[in-house]
Amino acid sequence: MKSITVDSTTIILQLWDTAGQEFRSITEQYYRKADGILAMYDVTHSASFTAVRGWMDSIRQHQALFYECSARNGLNVEELMNHLA
Repeated sequence: MKSITVDSTTIILQLWDTAGQEFRSITEQYYRKADGILAMYDVTHSASFTAVRGWMDSIRQHQALFYECSARNGLNVEELMNHLA
């Protein structure tokens, strides 16, 4: 859970870390009511990038945006969370 304040309104995001391959076991019933989905990959691991394509196919009905972020140094993570909120 992450709380974010946007325009003086507090929004609570419920974030799930599916740890890559576990994502495939999550059926549409779990994410069809989601307001947003983050599909992340490791730019230093090509298989990670390739796997994202399959995930995007299964959630295609959501409008997709691209954010280049870094979990390592926090680059654009806050901006991404604010946009999602």
